[in-house]
Amino acid sequence: MAEVVNDGVRISYDVRGSGRPLVLLNGWGCDRTWWDEAGFTRLLEPGFRLLNIDLRGHGQSDKPHQPSAYRAEHHMKDVLAVADAEGADRFAIWGLSYGGWVGWLTADSMPGRVAALVSSGYWSPFPGSEQEWREFDATVGEALRRHGTRGLIDLYREADGDAYEREYPPWAEAATLRADPQALLAAEGPEVDQGITTPLDRFPVPVLLTAGEREDEQDQARAIASQLPQGQSIRLSAMGHGAACAASELLVPQARAFLDRCFN
Repeated sequence: MAEVVNDGVRISYDVRGSGRPLVLLNGWGCDRTWWDEAGFTRLLEPGFRLLNIDLRGHGQSDKPHQPSAYRAEHHMKDVLAVADAEGADRFAIWGLSYGGWVGWLTADSMPGRVAALVSSGYWSPFPGSEQEWREFDATVGEALRRHGTRGLIDLYREADGDAYEREYPPWAEAATLRADPQALLAAEGPEVDQGITTPLDRFPVPVLLTAGEREDEQDQARAIASQLPQGQSIRLSAMGHGAACAASELLVPQARAFLDRCFN
C-alpha cells in the first residue's frame, strides 16, 4: 500500500503488474478491493501497471464530511498526484460508476495525459437534473441518513429483489457496510455534480462505455459512444449495475483490445 497527500487529504492506493499504466477508480459506496474481488486485477496484471486508487471518501483514503472536498478538481488532482508519484506521464483510466465520472472529467481536462478511458456503469458525462437529485436524496440519501450503510444495502436488496445475490455478492456488500455514511452523503449531490465541457463530437480521448442491459434499458451508452470521435460501447445482457460492474471475464478481453489500440 502507498499513499499521497493532496490538499491535506490522504489518498491510499496500491500498485501491481507491469507495462502500460492503467489507473483504476472504484465506485461510490465501495472501495478498491472491488477490482481484486471481481477478478479484474488478476486479468489485467499481465501487460498493465495497475494504479488501484481508493477515491477520497472511500476505503483507506481520508473521508472528509464536507461536500466542498468532493468537487471534481479535487478528484482529478488526486488522480494526478498518484500518477506523478508513480512516474506515469501518460496513462489510461478505468472507472466504475462514480469512478467513471471522475474518469470522464479527468480525460476532459487533461487529454494530453489520459490515453484512453473505460467507464463502466457511468455513460452520460453530463450533470444530473434537479428532479434526479431530488429523487436520489429522497431514496438513497434518506436511507443513509436514517440507517447508515445498512439502509443502503436494504435499499439495494429491495430494488434488485431475487437478483440481489447476483448483482451484489457478499464481498461487495461487506465493502459498502464498512463505508462512512457521512462521507458518502458529502460525495454525492448537486453541489458537487459537474459534467464535461468539451462537446461529445470533439471529445479528444478514446472512450469505451460498458453497461448492463437492466441498468441502461434505452442503451444510452451506445448512443453516447456513437457521438464520440473514438467511442465504443459494450452491452451486457440481463445484467444490472452491480453485476455489470463486476463482469471481469466478459469485459477485460474487450477492454484490453481497446486499450491496446489506444496505447499503440
